[in-house]
Amino acid sequence: MKRRARRDERGSAGAVLTVGIALATFAVFCVATLLIHWFAVARQAEQSAELSALAAVSAAVAGGDPCEAARQAAVRNEVLVAGCEVRGSGRAIVVEVSVRARIEQPVLGAPGEVVRKATAASS
Repeated sequence: MKRRARRDERGSAGAVLTVGIALATFAVFCVATLLIHWFAVARQAEQSAELSALAAVSAAVAGGDPCEAARQAAVRNEVLVAGCEVRGSGRAIVVEVSVRARIEQPVLGAPGEVVRKATAASS
């Protein structure tokens, strides 16, 4: 009887170990997925800020409204303009644009949005 009880205990320890390893692997997978998503949104925000700043400078040199051009470029890239600052006049213009991108499913305690800035100038 005692011999049989020991075999059953060893089997249950193996099952618990297998379940523990599976749960740990799943947790690592979930965290990695969230981090990859956050970095992708941050990179999209950086690229959108750069494109919006370039559109703003181009519009300013052509005599248009630079901040409106930045807003339109941001909307096409699925972000929002958080700020637009124009310095200079004529053909010597510097535009700084900051954009805000939402993270669809933020983790508790993590930010729900990413803000990135870019600066472009005419030469």
